[in-house]
Amino acid sequence: MITWEAALLNIDTRIRQAAFQRLKTIANEYAGDVPWEALAEPVPLDTDSFFLASRAIGIFKPKQMPNGILSIKTVVPKKGRVNIYSDGTSDEGGFWYSLESGGLAKPANRQLVISYERKDPIIYLMGVAPGRYFPLWPCYIDSVDTAREMCHISMHDQIGVMRNVAEPTAAYQVDNLEKRYIIREVKARVHQAEFRARVMQAYSNRCAMTGLPVPQLLEAAHIIPDNHQASTVEVSNGISLTRLHHRAYDAGLVGIDTDYRIHLNGELLATKDGPLLESMKQLNGQKISLPRSPEQRPNREALELRYHQFLMK
Repeated sequence: MITWEAALLNIDTRIRQAAFQRLKTIANEYAGDVPWEALAEPVPLDTDSFFLASRAIGIFKPKQMPNGILSIKTVVPKKGRVNIYSDGTSDEGGFWYSLESGGLAKPANRQLVISYERKDPIIYLMGVAPGRYFPLWPCYIDSVDTAREMCHISMHDQIGVMRNVAEPTAAYQVDNLEKRYIIREVKARVHQAEFRARVMQAYSNRCAMTGLPVPQLLEAAHIIPDNHQASTVEVSNGISLTRLHHRAYDAGLVGIDTDYRIHLNGELLATKDGPLLESMKQLNGQKISLPRSPEQRPNREALELRYHQFLMK
């Protein structure tokens, strides 16, 4: 006979499993940063459904969940607005998150403490641009400081792995080597998601070469590669391209000069194939579309360096 406590635990576990599976699907569809509209879709659960997060609040518990929380969300304010919270990365490789003002008198904070005490796996939706988020899961609340009204969030596993969800009350320990790997991996992915979100926003979610307006098929190409010492995370070092055109740019098959004109190398121009390649050839000599803001447009010095490399191939 199933006890009342076991039934509640089963609901909690199934909600988290369904939530993590939905995030896995969303993450496969979008390249890093995810629009709020995708996260706001209800998740089916038996004959009911639940939400991953709330637009209005940061600490979220679905109504079907008996206690504890499912997700925490940070935001990047729209231009002209101020973020009143002190969320951010920590020296330990995790994230500091501000509780709701009012301490344990606030229901959301009390539910967060319950998840902290139980070691619940939760979702951390990190805002990387207005209306866009980088989901991290499963995450865990390492500590709660009610005096400072802060808590610390970290990942005790690789991004998206669900192996701890079956036992949400079990503590999970990692060694220092795994911890360093996780920290490095998380920081790299967050960095890429933030960069992509800013570049996509600057280019109005369109490919600079083709104008394709499908965010799921777009990537933020670095002008100066990310592993180069002269590379920067400024939008001016990025260009919004489709995956195909990004690969061609990185492979030196396509170049962009300091006048923003597109050039295809001789080998590509001489190749005979179907309509896809022919449509790419038509880009030769055309100018890329540019962000409206001059400071977000491709840096000419970076373009010159990259274009020189293109000519040398």
